[in-house]
Amino acid sequence: MRALAVLALSVLSGVPMFQVSAPATIVDLHGLKGDPVQLAWSAEGHFYIQTVEGEGAKAKFHHYLVSVGDKAPQSVRAEPDWASTYWTFKSARNTPARPDLMIEVQDRVERNRIPTQSLAQKAKNAESGSIGGMMEEANDSRNSASVRTLVLNEHVITTLVDSPLLPGLTFGWSPAALRAVAYVDEHGRLGVLEYIAGADLQVPDTKDVLLPAWSPTGDKIVFLERTGRHEYSLEQVTVSRM
Repeated sequence: MRALAVLALSVLSGVPMFQVSAPATIVDLHGLKGDPVQLAWSAEGHFYIQTVEGEGAKAKFHHYLVSVGDKAPQSVRAEPDWASTYWTFKSARNTPARPDLMIEVQDRVERNRIPTQSLAQKAKNAESGSIGGMMEEANDSRNSASVRTLVLNEHVITTLVDSPLLPGLTFGWSPAALRAVAYVDEHGRLGVLEYIAGADLQVPDTKDVLLPAWSPTGDKIVFLERTGRHEYSLEQVTVSRM
C-alpha cells in the first residue's frame, strides 16, 4: 500500500498542515509528439499539455487537451487562453503570497562530473548544433559540468546539470492562500514546500516527474511521469489540510 506523505508545519506559523495522497494515474499519454514543456489546469478540470519538437526557428509546437476519464489526449490546433493565463501564474519567479519573495538562480561549475548524456545523444546534439550538445561537449573537454540550482527561501527546489532552464518545468505554485510550491527534487521525485514556514516533504512513489501543477482550488496536484521514450502518464495526488 502506498503511504501518505504528511507535511508537518509549525503550529506557531498559523499555517495548516497538509496531507498528500499516493499518486493515481489519470491517463497514459502514448504517442505525444516532442517533449512536454507546459502543463495547465482549467477551472473546469481540463488539462492542457504543450510539447515541442526541434529547436530554434525549426521548433514545432503541439497542443493537447485531456479531461478526467479520457483514454487518450486530444490534439488541438492552439493553446487555449485559459492555459496561457495559468502558465503565466505557474511559472512566475515570484511567490503568489509574497511578491517580494522570489526564486534565486545559482550557477556553478563542478569538476570531475560523470557525463550527463549518452554518447549517442551527444553525437545527435552535436550534429544538430543544439545548445545542450555544445554545452556538454565543452564541459566534457574540461571534465566538468554546469550546475544550476533554483533556491526558494534557502531551500533548493531544482538542480539542473548541463540543462537549460525552463521556468515552470520543475515547479508550480499553489493558490496564494496555501503558500506552497510543488517541485521536482534532485532525484526526480515530487516535493512540496511551504515556502514561508519552511516545511518540506518528498512525496513517496513518485519518480521522473515533470511539470507539477496545482489545481485552481488547491486540493490537488497533477504532474507528468516519464514512463519511456516520448511516453508519459498524467498523475494526480490529493492535498488536504490536517
